[in-house]
Order: sequence, then C-alpha cells, then structure tokens
Amino acid sequence: MRLRLLFIVSITFSYCFGQRTKTAPFQAGFKTLHLVDSSRIYKPNTLKTDSLHYRPLDLDIWYPAQEISSSRLLFGDLFGLLEERAGRYQDNGDYTGITEELAMFFVAELGLEAESGSTLLNVKTHSYENAQPAKGSLPLIIYMAGFNGMGFENFKVLEKLAQEGYVVVSIWSMGRYPGNMTNHKLDMLEQVYDAEHAIKALKTQTEWNIDFENIGVLGCSWGSMSAAVLLDRNPEIKAMVSFDGTETHYFGEYEEDDDHLNEIYKAGLLDPEKVTGSYLYLESGNKLSDFQPTGEYHYFKKLNTEKYYLRLENSNHEDFLCIPAILKASEQSVNTYETIAESTVQFFQSYLKNETGFDSFYHQLLEKEGITSITYELNPKMPENLVFRGIISDVKSQQKLPYVNIGVLNGEVGTVSDNNGDFELKLDQSLIHDTIRISMVGYKAQTFLVKDLMQQTQGLQIELEEEISELSEVVITARGLKSKTLGNKSQSRFIGTGFYYDQLGAETGIRINIRKTPTYVDAFNFHISHNRLSTKALFRLNIYDIANAKPSGSILQKNIVIPVDPEQTGMVSTDLREHDIILEEDAIVTLEWIDNEGEVKKGEGIYFSLGLMTGGTYHRASSQGKMKKFRSMGVGFNLDVRY
Repeated sequence: MRLRLLFIVSITFSYCFGQRTKTAPFQAGFKTLHLVDSSRIYKPNTLKTDSLHYRPLDLDIWYPAQEISSSRLLFGDLFGLLEERAGRYQDNGDYTGITEELAMFFVAELGLEAESGSTLLNVKTHSYENAQPAKGSLPLIIYMAGFNGMGFENFKVLEKLAQEGYVVVSIWSMGRYPGNMTNHKLDMLEQVYDAEHAIKALKTQTEWNIDFENIGVLGCSWGSMSAAVLLDRNPEIKAMVSFDGTETHYFGEYEEDDDHLNEIYKAGLLDPEKVTGSYLYLESGNKLSDFQPTGEYHYFKKLNTEKYYLRLENSNHEDFLCIPAILKASEQSVNTYETIAESTVQFFQSYLKNETGFDSFYHQLLEKEGITSITYELNPKMPENLVFRGIISDVKSQQKLPYVNIGVLNGEVGTVSDNNGDFELKLDQSLIHDTIRISMVGYKAQTFLVKDLMQQTQGLQIELEEEISELSEVVITARGLKSKTLGNKSQSRFIGTGFYYDQLGAETGIRINIRKTPTYVDAFNFHISHNRLSTKALFRLNIYDIANAKPSGSILQKNIVIPVDPEQTGMVSTDLREHDIILEEDAIVTLEWIDNEGEVKKGEGIYFSLGLMTGGTYHRASSQGKMKKFRSMGVGFNLDVRY
C-alpha cells in the first residue's frame, strides 16, 4: 500500500465553536460492515471460490446513538483497521506492525518526538462501538477518504456529524487489486463504485432509519475527485463538501498527475455544469508556493448550482486531516481544523436538514483575517522550451565521460550524461538568466549562463579537466579494529521515499556520524521497500564532506555505480573495500539515479525504506539542484565500517 500523507495554519477563531454552545443531541456510535460486491471482479484470473475473487468492501459507519454500553474507542482502534484490511486484501505480504510504524511516521511528519506515536494511538475518541442507534429519520453522508486513507484520517468530523444526527459511511480509498490506490482513472472509479454499492446495500438494512431523500457527500483530497464523480453520477445527492479536493487541479507541477487528471476530465466523468447539488469547497493556501501553474481545471468555477468557496490563506494541505489537531501539533492546526469541521456541519445542517444559519456563518468567516472567498487567479503562460544537446569528454584524452551532472545551479531542472557522454537538457525561457553547472567526480566543474549557450543549443562540445587532489596518508593497522554499522538500518515495508520515473539525476541520502577516527568503510547498504521499475537502473554512490551542515566536496575519486534489477526489493549491499575509503569526519552519503538500461515508463518509481532518525533525509530533486534537508525521517542507508 502506498500512503500519500495529507497536512492549515493560524486562524484564531472564536465564532466557530463559540456560537454553537448547545450540546449535541446524540452520542456517536461506530460500527463496521463487511460487504462483497459480486458484480465486480477484484482479483483477476481467480475462481469464484477465491476469497478475493469479488470486490470486497468494508464500511466504517458513524451514527447517532443514545444508549451507550461500551467505552470510548481509541484512535488506535480505528487506525488498526488499516493493518487488518491491508493483510486481508493483499494476499502477497505481511502487514503486521504497520499500525505502530505509521503512527510514528505521522508524528514524525509533524515534527513531534517518536513517543508521540504511542500518544496518538491512545487518543480517546468520542465514538462508541456498537452503541444502540437512535430512532428517527436520519440523513446519510458518504465520506470519500483520501489517497489510501480511511475514516481514521478525519474521524473528528465524522463523529461530530453523527452527534448531529447523520449516518456517516466512510468509503476507504482502495484501488484495483492488490488494493494499492493510484491516481489512475480506473482506481478512482473503484471508490465511486464502492460508494454506490454501499448506498444500495444500506437501503436493504433495518438497523438505521436512513432518509435516502437527503444524501450528502464529503471528500478529502484525492477522495474529493471520487466524491465529485459520485455527485455527477447521482443527481439525488443534495450537497457536497470538499476538503482541498483534487477535482480542482493546477497543472504544471507533476507531469504524471497532470496526465492522469486530464484523462479523467477528458473522459467526461465530471459534468459540473449539470450538477444540481449544493457545494462547499475548502482550499488550502499554499498550493502555488513552489511552482507556476500552466493552467487549471476549477470545478467550483464551472458549477452553476448554489456554491460556496473558502480559501484558508495560511494553511497547508496536511491540515485537512484531524491528526495534527488531536495531537495539538500547533495552536494553528487546532483552530484550523475546528474551522473546517464547523463549516462542514453548518453546511450539511442547512442543505440536508433545512436549518438556517449557514449564510450568516459563512459571511462571518470572511470577516476573519486569513480567510477569503477569492479563488486563485492564474495568469498561465506556456513556457517556450530551450533544448540543449551535447557531448562531454575529457579535455586531454577526448574520452567520452558518462554520468556527468548537468543542470540549473540550485534549481529543479537537470539531467545526467549517458554512458556515451551524450546529454539533453530542456529548459524554459524563464531560466534564461540562470546558470548551468556541469560537474563530475574527479573533474573541475564548469558553469555557463543559459543566455550564453542559446546560440549553440545543438551539438555542444563540453570538455572537462581532470582535478588532481592529493590525499593525506592515513595508516590503519588491522590489529584491534572493531566492526560496526553506522547510519539508519530501517527495513520498513510501509514507509519509503525515492525517485519517480522522470527524476534522472535526483539524489537522496543521510548524514553518517563518525565516532572514531580514522574509520575504514567496508560496505554501503540500503533497503528497497517498493520497486516499480521495469528496467535495470543504475545509481551512483556519493560521499560528501560537510560544510555549514550541507554537502560540500565529494571525497570519492571515481564513480561507484550500483545496479538495481527490475522490481528488485529488499537489502542491497555493495562491497567498498577495494576503494580504500577512509572517513575522518562526519559525511553525507547519498544515492543518485544516473542511468537505465531500458525505457522507464510513466508511473514507475523506486522507493527506499524510511525510519525514525534525528538526522533526517537530504534530497536533491535534480542534477545541480539545491540539496534540501527534511528533518522528520531518515532514509534507510548505512555503512559497514571498522575502526
């Protein structure tokens, strides 16, 4: 299972929970319901007797309750359902321990100490398992969970809706077999079909008196795309709320996402002009911080129905989960989640229960600093590409140089020369005043202004001069040396980071703390958690000195290339004894993707295990790009050493 984490910032908000002081009329009951949709095949090429032949479907249901006989569930009880179902729906892996590991990952992403993982699992909810359902006619809300998510990610909103008199059914985000959600159209549609089957099944039950004349849908992130398709396909749904949903998309950041979403739009699965249900879109405020969009598909703008829009200007996408708020990661996360939770309740109260008050609530929100109803206004400009092609060779021998780094200095665009020294670098006109840097281990780097190369974009001849450096002599005696493994030994199967199909030249690694000097390096080890590459890939090992807490010069004198076979996973160990690598100070050790023996297809990638490590992970998105440090988790790289 691949998990895409989600995470809104400071809005001091007295109105949200200040005005609605009345006690909720109900408690929140909780129940799971297991269904099988025999109209759909889940695991292809199996017999009907196979437990995974037909589409499985687990519903997490929050509902109004009055009689309570059980104690409050813990967050870990809800979160543990993910581990249980991962094992049930994927018959080719052991997922024991995923609950604890993912809990630690969540808290690490929030910058909290590892002990907070246990705190998270032991947070008490206000949900009561198998409580006696309340009587009366109850509106239905379908919750479409985010990417590989479930009801746990927003249980605070779901139980709050139950307390207000709604039956809330969570449809978890599980794509086609083997249950690994992607942003492909067919995987998204599985969640839509799951929701439709759930509504059909609920019409046959007698436990809750559901009012099917009043149905709403709530979507989170990628789940909001499914929610919008569900809304378009089912005109009886009266209202939808979107938590920073992907039904609105800004093109230009990731080509793969653009392609998949374009496929959905072009397939006609969304028809906002014909939607009759009311709509509330809550959008984060940092979406366009790191890139210039080339266009947009804005679902809200295309609607002709009654609609509302709120952008929380200081927020992040991750704040649309309840986890930062329940851990009190910051005052902003608590206040922000209260804002979106109360907005959701007020909206559904108005459009599913005909209560008044949402309009005044909405306009009072807009009086608060940091909240606006003005959508992002784009001035998309399609970049005119510059394409530089050339060959790189040794200035003396004229030997072609493979795996040379070429890219915009401290930028996000770069590549690597191939095994014959050839390269191609695509830039847009906006980078005309930037600097291209060309460098390789053992050679002096060269820099050029992009504008100076524009007259000769084709057939560039780049020659590099060998850099001769004298190494200080270090004598190590074999007597009494101790062996040790330094670095991060994580072999997590669930949490990883790595490279996507179009990131040739990208680099990731960790800091290795040297405890004794001199230290002799015997081997480099790393663990591959997932590998979707259909061809052999080549990675370069880099070991850097450290200056100002960042990688400085390489201590290696030649390329050390590590091959990884197609779909290879598990531990990879490279013997380094022949290279006589001796470390006398702390170093940063990275892997850089430099070549492939065949074509890497869109959607492919490779992921290395992550683990808790105070040093964090260093990452460079492209050749010559700026090396950034991510503090929360460390990639699973380590060195076998003797000292």
